[in-house]
Amino acid sequence: MKEKTYRALMENVAGYFFILPAAVLLIAFVIYPLFASLYNSFTSWNLIFPRKFIGLRNYSEMFLSEEFWQSVLNTFLYALIIIPFSMAIGFVLAFLIRKPSKANVVYRTIYITPMVTSMVAMSAVWLFLYNPQYGLVNTIIEALGGEGKRWLNEPETALPVLSVILIWKNIGYTAVLFLGGLQNIPKSVTEAAELDGATGLKRIRYIDLPLISPTSFMLLILLTIDTLKLFTTIDVMTQGGPAGTTENLVVMLYKYGFQNNRIGYASAISVVLFLLIVVVNLIQMRLEKKVNYD
Repeated sequence: MKEKTYRALMENVAGYFFILPAAVLLIAFVIYPLFASLYNSFTSWNLIFPRKFIGLRNYSEMFLSEEFWQSVLNTFLYALIIIPFSMAIGFVLAFLIRKPSKANVVYRTIYITPMVTSMVAMSAVWLFLYNPQYGLVNTIIEALGGEGKRWLNEPETALPVLSVILIWKNIGYTAVLFLGGLQNIPKSVTEAAELDGATGLKRIRYIDLPLISPTSFMLLILLTIDTLKLFTTIDVMTQGGPAGTTENLVVMLYKYGFQNNRIGYASAISVVLFLLIVVVNLIQMRLEKKVNYD
């Protein structure tokens, strides 16, 4: 009995040693920064002078700031534009290339390219395309008799233009995941549906979409998290302008934390962003359970 107990104890110790490297990394790069950011949000700190505890002053300043609420609105506008279009276009592309063929292999490679390409480099390319003087977009519009615009410099067009670029980035990712979901549908189900006359849109509505709902909800959650923390494309192309119309919470956090050296205020923004992501994801998971049970 003692030998078995000793052996079980040694196995547990060995298990703890195996997970120790991952646990150290998790504590150092996830848990500690999380609590440090929470503490910093109650302080005034500029990385030079010692921290000064100021209570809820950062939060009160933030909630009374028009810039903050504009950034929250922009964050949700990005999500409301990017997520539905990314998923819809990705599903259509996945449905079109679901059958194995040499041509579809090429298409899949093309679709996945934006996902594996540096967004800094691609943002620079898009910046060139939308240049008001010699950009390809205005050149085509003017060649067709239209009038070019300063796409990224006008409040009415800047956010939609950035959203189009981010949709372009996401559709390859969504298409690949939807393709995996479509290919996992049993052939017996699709063959039976075709015999019963469920083809075209009827098959998509009553067979494909219900059976890939787990993939759809997983994509919804992943795209939501990714969209709520957008940074690279916005920072490279507009830096949150013009007049803050493209600035989201992450860009605002970066501006106050790394440009204005207001670490406490930036930490308060990060806490709100974290809670926002958690709440939105909880709502989505609750909706998923409700849909699956119904």
